[in-house]
Amino acid sequence: MPRLTDLTTVRALLETDHPWSVYALGDLAPSFRERAEWHVAEGRPALLLVYRAFETPVLFALGAPEDIRPLLAEISDERELYLSIRPEILPLVKETYTVRRETAMWRMTLDPAHFRPTIAPEAVRLSPSALPALQQLYADGASTGEAPDFFSAEMVEQGVFYGIHENGGLIAVAGTHLVSTELSVGAVGNVYTRRDQRGRGLAARVTSAVTAELIRMGLRTIALNVNQKNAVAVRVYERLGYTRYCAFYEGVAHK
Repeated sequence: MPRLTDLTTVRALLETDHPWSVYALGDLAPSFRERAEWHVAEGRPALLLVYRAFETPVLFALGAPEDIRPLLAEISDERELYLSIRPEILPLVKETYTVRRETAMWRMTLDPAHFRPTIAPEAVRLSPSALPALQQLYADGASTGEAPDFFSAEMVEQGVFYGIHENGGLIAVAGTHLVSTELSVGAVGNVYTRRDQRGRGLAARVTSAVTAELIRMGLRTIALNVNQKNAVAVRVYERLGYTRYCAFYEGVAHK
């Protein structure tokens, strides 16, 4: 099927589940849309997104399994995909792919009325000039697999990042994967605290600062992803007012 270019149809489908579709909605923005390939089920409320901004394309699915199955057949030539799919779609993928690094995740969302900020006067807004310091901080987690996935310089340029410095170095940061005022979505991410500075509540402070800015921007949907096994992070986000919206899976599907 050729790439669907009727983004009005795509947006209407994604709007049926704004919290689950927050990343896909962001990919409708002009700076991202050229990397997005959409497959839509004719007459059915279902779609697939293959997002080609990274070495491994990202697969997102919206809809019931019976409607997603024929769409998966349309992308059968893909040799490897990074998954962002609901639990009921995972068995369909496994019919033709082997899935490794399968990870159960929570999509969490925030109702601004329930936001409980953590006071963090030491958290400062980071500009694109902070990119080398961010890369150095994230490198701290490279050997343990804790560094944020899919981080890029344009996220700092186009998004919202706050950090805490100590002794001249960046020791904690939170940011966004995407922000779109036009589509009214913000995806919090790229949260990291240097390993020797953990246990001080720094992640809560920087995440609170980012969240407060997204609320100030008036975004309709503010969301984040977290590993279901990361109980510490889940508690941090819940204390700020985030709630679990749905379970989903990440992983790499390959043939």
